[in-house]
Amino acid sequence: IDVVVGTRNAYPALWNGCKYSCFWGSSSWCNEECSSLGASSGYCAWPACWCYDLPDNVRYWDSNNNKCRGK
Repeated sequence: IDVVVGTRNAYPALWNGCKYSCFWGSSSWCNEECSSLGASSGYCAWPACWCYDLPDNVRYWDSNNNKCRGK
């Protein structure tokens, strides 16, 4: 049986709901972080990492449901 997992392009979120912070020039770090989460790739979209094809089961930042820093 094959399992098909959906994906999205999104900012991955930490346990506290905040985005993975980055600075210009750290795209390789973001790419590694995104890849470790199962995404196809990623880059630094300052001030946070943006991932392509992030699996649906990975927590992601959503402006409609922002839980970062208790907001």
